[in-house]
Amino acid sequence: MEDGVSQFTLIFSLATVAMLVLAGSIILFVVYYQKKMIQEQLKRQQLELDFQQKMMEATLESEENERRRLAGDLHDSVGGMLSTIRVGLTTIARQLPDPQLIEQSKQMLDDTLTSVRRISLDLMPSTLEKFGLMPALKEICERFQSASLITVNFREPREIPTMSTGRELKIFRIVQELINNAIKHAQATEINVTVSGGDYLKITVEDNGKGFNPTLSHSSGSSGLGLYNMENRARLLNAKLEFDTQSEQGSSIKLIVPYEATESLHR
Repeated sequence: MEDGVSQFTLIFSLATVAMLVLAGSIILFVVYYQKKMIQEQLKRQQLELDFQQKMMEATLESEENERRRLAGDLHDSVGGMLSTIRVGLTTIARQLPDPQLIEQSKQMLDDTLTSVRRISLDLMPSTLEKFGLMPALKEICERFQSASLITVNFREPREIPTMSTGRELKIFRIVQELINNAIKHAQATEINVTVSGGDYLKITVEDNGKGFNPTLSHSSGSSGLGLYNMENRARLLNAKLEFDTQSEQGSSIKLIVPYEATESLHR
């Protein structure tokens, strides 16, 4: 009888151990499977993000190429033809008894030439390609001030590390949009663009306008589209846009950019 009890106890113990091993194996398998699924999901999400980023980069590059083509057509073709017409008008004016008869037409032509050159520069900043980011930012501040009669101050440090033309162009477009928004939507009378160096490039655009809500601006037509494009460019730069906006007290928007695309903003 005792042998039967001992045998039963042994069988029961072995069965219990086997069940525990089986349960542990099942738990380990489930944990491993879940971990594998999470890794695959993260990998898939990363691939999707990489694809979206490449598509975004390609879209912006295509947009810049089209801007470059249009700027060239405006400057070389349209601007060249207008300049030729002006020379013709000047020649005709010398042969008229009263040259003032076509002075108004010449003035309109001069204004049109100025507008064509301005649009061409807005589409593709030649100063950026020739001299770099800082001269291009200074020039655009001066042009915004001249066109809008709003004070646009530009402050830059003595020296900033150079970056690739592609990165500088994205930075330029963001600052261009920030100034444009301050003039068009914030109803500002003074805008300050301040550049500082250090571990990262920091560009702050401040205005004394009416302020805005960046969350609401996403759904507010052209302003929201401009903000969306700025955020896309900032994402491609691995940069940050920090908004400090207060109603009726103006806005301060800071762009923080690593000098290299692979740098992290959290060191």
